[in-house]
Amino acid sequence: MTIRALSALFFLLYGILMPMTASDFIAGNLVASLAMIASSFVLAALLWSGRALLLNILIAFYVFRVYMTRPYINLFLPKLRGGQYAYICSLNSYYNPSDSSVVYLSLLSLLSAWLIGLYIAKPKPVVMGSPPWIFRQIDEIVTSASWPFWTAWILLTILNYKSPSDTWQGIATGESSTLFAFGLFSMATINVVCLYVLLLSRQTRAKPASIMLIAPILISSVFRSAGGSRSAIFFAAIFAATYWLFLNLNKRVSRGDLAKTIFIALLFPVILFAGLFAQYLRPFLRSGTTNEAIWTMSVEGLDIFNPDNPIINSLYFGLTELAHRLSSLKAQFLILNDHFIHPPWASYNPLQAFMRIINDLLPGDIFPNMLTINQLFDYIYSDSHVIYNSESWSIQGTLYLYCGLWLSPIVVFFMSYLIRRNYQKLQTLATASPSFAAFFILLFNDILENGTIERIVPVDIVRPMAGFVAFIFLVKIFQALYPQRKKSPLSMTH
Repeated sequence: MTIRALSALFFLLYGILMPMTASDFIAGNLVASLAMIASSFVLAALLWSGRALLLNILIAFYVFRVYMTRPYINLFLPKLRGGQYAYICSLNSYYNPSDSSVVYLSLLSLLSAWLIGLYIAKPKPVVMGSPPWIFRQIDEIVTSASWPFWTAWILLTILNYKSPSDTWQGIATGESSTLFAFGLFSMATINVVCLYVLLLSRQTRAKPASIMLIAPILISSVFRSAGGSRSAIFFAAIFAATYWLFLNLNKRVSRGDLAKTIFIALLFPVILFAGLFAQYLRPFLRSGTTNEAIWTMSVEGLDIFNPDNPIINSLYFGLTELAHRLSSLKAQFLILNDHFIHPPWASYNPLQAFMRIINDLLPGDIFPNMLTINQLFDYIYSDSHVIYNSESWSIQGTLYLYCGLWLSPIVVFFMSYLIRRNYQKLQTLATASPSFAAFFILLFNDILENGTIERIVPVDIVRPMAGFVAFIFLVKIFQALYPQRKKSPLSMTH
């Protein structure tokens, strides 16, 4: 059996077993549950088809995490104490069976339209050249793992570092230090490139890349977790799994693959604990607790052998809150069911989106008195003025706001048709170039997750490209200042 068939089988069985494993949820949410089961079957068909594999892997991960786990996120709710129970209920206050029917039927229509478009379209023959220059350069630099690469990586990582207290102060008050180069030289994509170069070298059995290339993604994930990011290590694992599945999905399952699966399963508690640890620190970071107190609390949280460990003592509450974070559907529920206070189209439209992008990319406010994309959702749907709230509107929400409930599937159909026609080029590029794969995977994942062009253009297109250019420039400077001497033929004979 191939890994692709096994992945399709997982979603098929997930849908079949749901009536037995989530009977209470289905009883109270019949229409949404039937749409959820049908969506699971569509995901199985997408993976089984072998069409647009990279995109379907990302879609499957996203839909499963956000939509398909909904029946089980309150599994530990009866074990919570009064205050904990009330807090979780407040997180889930937007959910009701009537609104859930709209959201899940819309999801089913979008997935079905995507599947039909992929099946109807015939791939266009493509004559492929090499990847674009910028991706070739990044691949070459990262693969070398030479001292200019590490020097540039360390320098830019230090320059981009922002303390957790400064970050949370900016979220709370809007007053914090400016990002280095306005965030244009972020190392986030480079860190994923390092991981993908390592994975691809193991896949092709070429000269193995340095195992040290796993360090950038691990270091950045640990620092982000220490700064209160609950999903930092989780998403690092998801991005690694996505690229590995893309490279291996048509391969037959071997003993080596089973061993890797067991290894990943053993890592799962570590990933879960990292999320719980970050979640435990968030209230203290948000409230401006001193660094000394944060350090003391971190030590207490990491001491798993302490019977009074605060994370373990509130494990059921922590797991339930984390599940609600990973399966957050608040934006989709409010958007698709028109629970707005201010008409969305008045401020969420192509013209104002363009203006917000310009404000985000350039210093100052070229267009003054405009709400940022991180303030807009709260203004439209709760009439509150916040300084920062990174709400995930989702591609489903954005399609509804721009195209409506009935036109959205038609738009998705034509998108899938065009992608299927040109997918061969995308697959070849993602296979040949780890840097292109990292760029595209992060971009498409954010299209699914966030869905707003105001975030996608600056964060997922402009910043990675600017970061690539800055990184190449810095490495070239180091190479020019300290050129590596090539050994002469005479010296090589001795």
